[in-house]
Amino acid sequence: MQVIIAGAGKVGYNIAKHLMHNNSVTIIDQNEYAIQNIHENLDVLGICGNIENPHTYLGINPHIDLFIAVTDSDEVNLLSSLIIDNIATVKRKIIRLKNNFFASDQVKTKLNINDTIVPSFEAAQPFKYLVDFSHAHNAKALAFTKALLVSIRLKDDFTPRMISTFIGELNGELAVAGMERKKQFFVPKPVETMLPNDLVYLFAFPSAILLLRSLACENNEPSTPIKNCVIFGADSLGIEIAKVLLKKGIDVQIMDKNIELCRKANIELKNKATVLKTTYDADHIVNKTRFDTDMFIAATKNDEYNITKCIEAKQKGIKKIIGINNDIAYSSLMRNLNIEVVRGEKINAYYSILERIHSNNILTQKKFCGGEGSVIMRKIDATSSLIGEKLHLPDKVDDKGHFIILRGNDIYEYRLIPTFECDDVIVAFTKESDFEVVAKWLQQNV
Repeated sequence: MQVIIAGAGKVGYNIAKHLMHNNSVTIIDQNEYAIQNIHENLDVLGICGNIENPHTYLGINPHIDLFIAVTDSDEVNLLSSLIIDNIATVKRKIIRLKNNFFASDQVKTKLNINDTIVPSFEAAQPFKYLVDFSHAHNAKALAFTKALLVSIRLKDDFTPRMISTFIGELNGELAVAGMERKKQFFVPKPVETMLPNDLVYLFAFPSAILLLRSLACENNEPSTPIKNCVIFGADSLGIEIAKVLLKKGIDVQIMDKNIELCRKANIELKNKATVLKTTYDADHIVNKTRFDTDMFIAATKNDEYNITKCIEAKQKGIKKIIGINNDIAYSSLMRNLNIEVVRGEKINAYYSILERIHSNNILTQKKFCGGEGSVIMRKIDATSSLIGEKLHLPDKVDDKGHFIILRGNDIYEYRLIPTFECDDVIVAFTKESDFEVVAKWLQQNV
């Protein structure tokens, strides 16, 4: 593909790094240092120039497969989307935004934008489920189904048993998507044994997720509903998380050292949450807030700070503690410290854009476990030639993942279904490194 990326910051850099191996990538930014860094470390073309100036784009390939705008300015991203249409023929455009207003279908249609990403909004959505399933470490909604992708930490005294046995105890309403054990991620088959302290990623319906609390999770996991939460960090993500929690009826208190951020948060949340200007201190949360704390979220843009504050809050006895992860390099460390991890804005932008790129009118993709795992889904619609047929699963593909069929609210091992029916969903769990092989197999007979 011919790919143009507007913005060479952390998100643009990582997208270019991911796409450069099989595509012709050009990245544009007016920051000379950023472009120099691109030239020194990536096999892509870097152009130093003003993204808002049409002359910057002169000389680029007039036929572009994918245009991605990921600067920190909504206005620049939207303007660049208009400019590129007058410079080249563009098949697809993906734009990162901060303001949800610009992500409306009306704006997208007028500007010929295919996909918009609002990272702060998207990064806050897992909290809708983490309130209901407080024993889960993370939760993601998926296409085509009410089943969620959740992660849980098996308790210290968990009795080791095969995955197939464990699933049978839960009436088959879930599948294991992946496991992390001793810092290593893998996609297990049903004959794999589950061990104490494994971090397990599950594709599961809500009824099964609730049963996991007593069957697999630590006894000190919150068993009563979460009623209140302290968020440290009043930036855009902290505000979006607060909005989600307030809609769930949670009493929210936001803390930040920056008085301006506190003022803005108070205005945007319309005084529905308590916003305090304070230097965070775990004793302050436990002893001086107007309520006992059920959940604490470290939502600043500094991962080291978030890790420190999560550890402090854990030492003070707060049961539900979540750290926002902003830098990919810290993702594994946070999980290994048994900190529940939710993507921050920049990581969310990066993964969301890659998920959009790898999804099409046939497949949808969702990444998990710090980008090491991938869920790929294909729905068999009424026009599919595969109804009454079945894709042969060769060993060389089968070895690279775990494959199931979702039929309504039932989950079946792929090998147990003789033929596809209308509305079946093929679900493949695989390592990100094996994504292309599995995706190619899944797109047969289009």
